[in-house]
Amino acid sequence: MLMRPQPAPAQHETIADLRKQIGRLPSPCDHCGARSESFCDVLEPQEFQRLAAMSLTRHFEPSQTIVEEGQPADFLINVTAGTVKLFRTLSDGRVQIVGFLKRGDFLGVPTGGVYSVGAEAITPVDTCNFSRPPFERMLSEIPTLERRLFELASTEVAAARDHLLLLGRKTARERVATFLNLMVAKARCAHVAAPCIELPMTRIEIADYLGMTMETVSRVFGALRNEGLIAMKSPTDVTLLKPATLKKIAEGEA
Repeated sequence: MLMRPQPAPAQHETIADLRKQIGRLPSPCDHCGARSESFCDVLEPQEFQRLAAMSLTRHFEPSQTIVEEGQPADFLINVTAGTVKLFRTLSDGRVQIVGFLKRGDFLGVPTGGVYSVGAEAITPVDTCNFSRPPFERMLSEIPTLERRLFELASTEVAAARDHLLLLGRKTARERVATFLNLMVAKARCAHVAAPCIELPMTRIEIADYLGMTMETVSRVFGALRNEGLIAMKSPTDVTLLKPATLKKIAEGEA
């Protein structure tokens, strides 16, 4: 006996089913450890879903280039894991490290058509990348997101100004104390009585950032340890035993 063919589901029912299935698809943002520390924490749920839909996740191994200085800034990049070093190439070919990015930091805040710095992974790094045209359209439509990006841009300007002061005015001891305080701020553990920070960068990289020699950096770290201001389980694990004193040193008050 022949069975009568069943009618095909209505087109609107098929589209609705597809939408439900798409809504259940996992997003990398669902398990992002940097979400609460990133610029996207200002978004409402529906706005966040829109942002997630335009994101592209990438992974970089240590020493791998993330962006090249002078390259067209086609993407805005949010660091979701790892440590990144930022650098500028001087006219004589030398490279100057100008900053470090940690989880939750942002690269490529609109300042022009190209990346003003190069970026390289120090540790394994994960990023969330956003194509500039749709991201900028979203900025124009969501004032809270635009304000958040303005804050980030202002922070970058302040960091550049502080770095110039660091290189030009501070003593070696003050520079290292400033660097340690900066790493505490990036680790978001300033509220801890004795914050422990990870320093995956080499002493040479720290020295380059601070405008010092590696030997001087190592000597200052040793002096701070002997004075009981820091403890070092290893060259990469540092605990600030007296953070208040280190802040005074950084500010030239001790």
